[in-house]
Amino acid sequence: NAFTFPRVLHLSSTALPLQHIQRFMNETWLERTGAPLDSNVILLLWSFTVSAYPLGGLSGAIAAGPMAIVLGRKTSLLLNNVFVIIAAVLSGFSRMAKSFEMIILSRFFTGLNAGMKIMNIQPMYLAESAPKKLRGAVALTSASFTALGLVLGQVVGLRELLGAENSWPLLLASNAVPALIQLVALPWFPESPRYLLIDRGDKESCI
Repeated sequence: NAFTFPRVLHLSSTALPLQHIQRFMNETWLERTGAPLDSNVILLLWSFTVSAYPLGGLSGAIAAGPMAIVLGRKTSLLLNNVFVIIAAVLSGFSRMAKSFEMIILSRFFTGLNAGMKIMNIQPMYLAESAPKKLRGAVALTSASFTALGLVLGQVVGLRELLGAENSWPLLLASNAVPALIQLVALPWFPESPRYLLIDRGDKESCI
């Protein structure tokens, strides 16, 4: 469940280098067209950047149920890391590619992962896999790691760490590290017993 906090880390850390990203948008547009962006247009682009996350979250939440049934909880969690890695690549190389559109798209993919995984599939997997006596406590750890992610996002987004003008792409791409760790670790974990029994009818694997 420690892999909950990278997604909310991205949510909270994006607000810290706000001025740097807005300046990047203006400079990119100036280089493309020879004219700077109006302050209202910059605000509109930033609004698109911020709103791309919940839009992706809504899309992910809608797709989470069918995905968890068709692919299973564990496989769905593994595949969801692909969205995080795509988002990290887009945001990490956005400055090099001189494309603020890549940041907006990366926010959508991060939200897509959050809607599928954090809000739906991961709590489902934890609740269905935990022993009965620990089920409530294990399920509630999602909220704890969400709070931890928000705090960590604020810390690493400080100007002295990754919130500086030259390092904000690394800040936005930092959620790829836990995703890669989970891609390596999660295959060693079992599938949800409830999924095996009810959705697949595999009683032997469930036991």
